[in-house]
Amino acid sequence: MRNLFILSFLFLLSCQKIYQDKFVFCGTYIKVISPHKEAAKIAQEEFKRLEKIFNFYDPNSELSLLNSTYNFPFHVSSDLIKCIEEAGKIYQLSGGFFDVSKARLYNFWKDIIKKKRKIKDFNFLKKTVDEFKKDSFLDVVIDKKNRTITLKKKGLKIDLGGIAKGFIIDKVIERLKKEGIESALIDAGGDVFCLGKYKGRKWRVGIKDPKNKSRIIYSLSLSNQAVATSGSYEQFFEFSGKKFSHLIDPFSGFPVNNNILSVTVVASSASLADSLATAFFIMGYEKTKEFIKRHKDLNIEVFLVLQEDNKEKLYHLK
Repeated sequence: MRNLFILSFLFLLSCQKIYQDKFVFCGTYIKVISPHKEAAKIAQEEFKRLEKIFNFYDPNSELSLLNSTYNFPFHVSSDLIKCIEEAGKIYQLSGGFFDVSKARLYNFWKDIIKKKRKIKDFNFLKKTVDEFKKDSFLDVVIDKKNRTITLKKKGLKIDLGGIAKGFIIDKVIERLKKEGIESALIDAGGDVFCLGKYKGRKWRVGIKDPKNKSRIIYSLSLSNQAVATSGSYEQFFEFSGKKFSHLIDPFSGFPVNNNILSVTVVASSASLADSLATAFFIMGYEKTKEFIKRHKDLNIEVFLVLQEDNKEKLYHLK
């Protein structure tokens, strides 16, 4: 899963007891902050349940089992089919800039970045990229009635790293509500949902400066909203003296190379904020601005930190 700039939580502690708990999920620290002691236990149970479905690296997870099929209607859980269906909606809305079907392409670059491999054979690199970028969400057939998913292209795999965390947070919030929890903040490595209020006030969330973690560049007041940040300043790929993002452009097949340092999205759901933060980073500032003008119905806010003339500049779009 991609790394996000962790958002800071700014709230005043009062005489009312507030509980802060932390646990690990798929290599990511999960924070649960709530005046309800039982909130963390409920959240952890739900994260563990969903890990068995969405863990891309667990060969026995439901997603991995789906990825091992080809041209066969694979019966899946309602959670997995709903998440992939939502990913499909973002694929359509973004014009293909968010495409979960290009797992082979993304993993190819992840391996290069993780191992800091030096590219010596550019022809081999381009040939591999050209092959993997042909994978398309159009080859993912969703049958809601029979609750099956068919991967129509041999070798195609789905990577839900750009939406699964957000989707899981939404499921956790849904479970907390059912259990009567009306106030909680869930932070999954920078993907956040603010449920209700604390002491009658909205939760305060600070967007960190991508170049200076100790500096808050914008403060948000949120209630029953999600926020997610996508950035590349800490993780990048260097080639021919240039730095490229760890996020991959599904059209070119290569890491993104633009002047965006981070993108933060505020939305009604964590899955929407998560996926759009990834899509907008890849799309770039101008296409993101056009997207927001066309989709006012989504009721989202976007904060982009751009590098301009060796200076950072914050843009607020809504």
